[in-house]
Amino acid sequence: MQGIPVLWALFASFCVAAAIVWAVRSFYRGATKSRRRPLAEILNNLDHVRATRRMRAAGDLAERTGGEAREAVDALLRRLSDPEPEVRAVVVDSLGRLEDPRASEPLRERLRDDSTEVRGLTVSALVSLKDFAALPEIVRLLDDEDWTMRAWTASEMVRLGREEALETLLAARNREVWRAHLRLCDAALRVVDERAVSPLLVDLRKAKELGVRVEAMLALASFGYIPDEEARLVENLVASTEEEHPNLRFQAVAMLGAMEMRRIEPYQQAQRVLERLAVRDENALVRAAARHGLKNFTIAREQTVRATAAPAPPASVSPVRVEMQDLATLVANLRSLDSPMRWRYVHALAATRHPKAVAPLVDATHDKEWRVRAAAARGLGFLVGIGGADVRPTLERAAIEDDHFSVRETAELSLARIAPSSTSSLR
Repeated sequence: MQGIPVLWALFASFCVAAAIVWAVRSFYRGATKSRRRPLAEILNNLDHVRATRRMRAAGDLAERTGGEAREAVDALLRRLSDPEPEVRAVVVDSLGRLEDPRASEPLRERLRDDSTEVRGLTVSALVSLKDFAALPEIVRLLDDEDWTMRAWTASEMVRLGREEALETLLAARNREVWRAHLRLCDAALRVVDERAVSPLLVDLRKAKELGVRVEAMLALASFGYIPDEEARLVENLVASTEEEHPNLRFQAVAMLGAMEMRRIEPYQQAQRVLERLAVRDENALVRAAARHGLKNFTIAREQTVRATAAPAPPASVSPVRVEMQDLATLVANLRSLDSPMRWRYVHALAATRHPKAVAPLVDATHDKEWRVRAAAARGLGFLVGIGGADVRPTLERAAIEDDHFSVRETAELSLARIAPSSTSSLR
């Protein structure tokens, strides 16, 4: 019993010592982290014998700004032919982050690099540099032997946002372009491109890989309501509920339960399938998803569907088909945070080409959701001169100050459409 106080004293001393050591180490790490290494030291490490030191130095150079950034780019360009692929990958990535136009031409040589990672990061760097002249060389990588390189290239081409890039992707078949289709929905440069519907339906029903089919289904779900494709979408989803793999059935059931329907025949077809699967499917998750989807298939909703007249075919083909509503309803739905996929109403407002649509679109460029802001920036580009409103200041602010790259790029494209010379200062 007499030894217990001694043990407690030793234990307390140990705890105090450990706390002091931890505090000192934390302070040292914080001081070291906040201390910026001199540029000369980093440049020396860039030529170090050890590859790990060169990689770390190349990564550190990407954080330089001002005059030091120019020196960093010069040093990185000299390291583009480093014998180690890991070092070349970091060098290419850092050049893309520094966004110096001088790196564009030297970087193109890395598109033929032996390393898949280097080739992929080179594509990303050239896209970040907005090097549109490199697009023909980037397109060739869609035929690369490595499928990851093909998928990487397709995804980055969508981020490039040029019409010829999107045309190439939509025309490409039997390649891993499903990721690009999904990005096509998210890029906000063309929020819903109807040309992607048919290729996605082909992927949904006939692709061999499970991941391709699931991603195609998710991409179609993000399109929202497309009047002319409602029956075909429901028909393919109903067929997918018969698939052997439960993941495909689950995704199809979830989409059927959530998608917007305006015609009574597809509505009733989907309802019958969900009622059957809610009871008979062998997978518990599929049954639960079907029961959850049936909550939306209420009597009130069916009455609404029956009361909704089939939309008239559009007078002209539009990149985004939206069922037209009156101006006040479109503005109210855009401002309602409960409305799903509010960016659809932005496109509908722009399609009206009405002077009263300009003010809501200008307000939408400040929306919390980036898709709405991007759609507003795109729509304002088509309302130039409508009602005498000057939308250029709004687009210039979005092109410079917006937090999301897609919004900035969309605003730049709209500015280029109305006055090509006005975007030179933004790049």
